[in-house]
Amino acid sequence: MRLVLLLGLALCAAPARAMTIPIHSFELPNGLRVVLSPDRTVPVVTLAAVFDVGGRQEVRGRSGFAHLFEHLMFEGSAHVPKGRFDKLLEGFGADNNASTHEDFTFYYEVMPSNVLPLAAWLDADRLSALDVSETNMRNQVSVVKEEKRMRVDNEAYAPLLAVEIASRTFSNYANSHPLIGTFEDLDAATLKDVRGFFNDYYAPKNAWLAVVGDFDPAEARKLLERYFGWIPNRGEPVFPDTAEPRQESERAFTVDDPHANVPALALVWNNLPARGTPEAAALNLLGRLLFYGKSSRLYQLLVKNKQAATSVEGGLGFPVFDAAEYKFPGLFGCFILHKSDVPAAQLRDLVYEEVRRIGASGVGAEELERVKTKLRSDWVVERQTTLGRAAALLRAAVLDGDPAAANGELERFMALTPADIQAAAAKHLVPGSANVFELKPAAKGEKSR
Repeated sequence: MRLVLLLGLALCAAPARAMTIPIHSFELPNGLRVVLSPDRTVPVVTLAAVFDVGGRQEVRGRSGFAHLFEHLMFEGSAHVPKGRFDKLLEGFGADNNASTHEDFTFYYEVMPSNVLPLAAWLDADRLSALDVSETNMRNQVSVVKEEKRMRVDNEAYAPLLAVEIASRTFSNYANSHPLIGTFEDLDAATLKDVRGFFNDYYAPKNAWLAVVGDFDPAEARKLLERYFGWIPNRGEPVFPDTAEPRQESERAFTVDDPHANVPALALVWNNLPARGTPEAAALNLLGRLLFYGKSSRLYQLLVKNKQAATSVEGGLGFPVFDAAEYKFPGLFGCFILHKSDVPAAQLRDLVYEEVRRIGASGVGAEELERVKTKLRSDWVVERQTTLGRAAALLRAAVLDGDPAAANGELERFMALTPADIQAAAAKHLVPGSANVFELKPAAKGEKSR
């Protein structure tokens, strides 16, 4: 424990430019792109894959397909019967999982180094010959529907955070529909639809692979060429226009939640800069300054000073994912649980006042440096594991078009000045252009307005 702590402190104290992930990239003839990052420190390796498909690629009437496919990828393939994928890997001490996002789907295996050939063969088999059958599809539709019931429909505040905010803030269907889908769309799915989705988006040309950890790059390349290089491409993925009209005035909504015990307020802005711009980086730091942790401005104001709220969270990428996991557009916002005798309008005005103050007067250099220090620490901690480095490289690959962008990320944040934060707040967080969601505990059966 002490060694890890000292290592973390040493890395945090080092210049940002020294914290680089080694990268060797190449592309197979079928278009599959690969990034290798060797580290022989410990005998552990991560094999990860990212597919350029998420909720935004779902067309109207097909919501939830990206998440459904995350499940189907574990349902068996030509040479691996259902249930064997996990058992084979777990038998060698490996861990594996997956996650679906608005703009990509991520899969990984973390394992002892000598298990890499097995993991590569398993991944290649499901990429080339997934068992997309009527039985498997219906089974996983039922699983996803149950997950929706448990994690969204019957979870306090989840309908607001996972459904209502996006559906009311965005007007473009690509951005506004729920990632987990609707019962109607999932029930209406046909085998033809699902196989078409697989053919279009789960093809070599629409994917990146990363191998990070204890391996020999030359041997790994031969291994991946052998298992993945022969897989033919198929389908034509469609990437929709995700543009949103500019919002010029405030919009207010009321949400009644029968599972909530205390009221809540959410504020959301959507007139935001594109990913990778200095303005987006400035908003990321501003979100940390306002909402991250008990030392943040709005926690201190609303919870400690005014004693009007019990919790405050938010930032760039709110409410579903972190800003690092978005293309454009995303959201900036906050979620506040507050005392029942405090009007939501009062809390809204306090947030607006703090945002106006930063836009007018900026932030102090010392305060900004504290935020940078915490971000730097988080950045380093994530990259201490092979899985963390693989995830960072693949996010940069699919969202920025280049895995090497993961190495320049921290320097962009560290270069920001108080003037950058002030300008971003004044331009993008205009109080009169926010979406205001007032959540009220309600009796069962009441609906949102």
